[in-house]
Amino acid sequence: MDVKSQWLSGVLIAASLGTVGGWFAAHQQLQQPIARLNLVTPVLVLDRARLIQSIPPNATQEQMTKMVDDWQGQAKKLSDAGYLVIDSTAVVAAPIDLYIQTHGR
Repeated sequence: MDVKSQWLSGVLIAASLGTVGGWFAAHQQLQQPIARLNLVTPVLVLDRARLIQSIPPNATQEQMTKMVDDWQGQAKKLSDAGYLVIDSTAVVAAPIDLYIQTHGR
C-alpha cells in the first residue's frame, strides 16, 4: 500500500470511529432525560375567563354555546392526546406558554 492510500484509510477509520463515538456519547447523555420525560404528564391551561371576555356582547345564545362547545372540544382533544388540561381558575402561577390562546370570532 502506498502512503496516500494508507493516509486515506486512516482518515476514514478515524472519521468512522469519531462518528460512532459521538453517537454513543449523545445516546448515553440523552437516555436519562428522555426517561424522565416519559414520566411527566404534559400540562396545559385553558383560560375560561378570557374565553368569556372574548364573546362579543351582541352574540346570540347559539354563538355563545358554539364557543363553549368548541372550548370543551379542544380540551377533550388535548386530553385524548395525553395532556392534563386544567382551567385557569385552578392555577396559582404558570408560565405564559402553558396557556392555550383562544381567539375571538
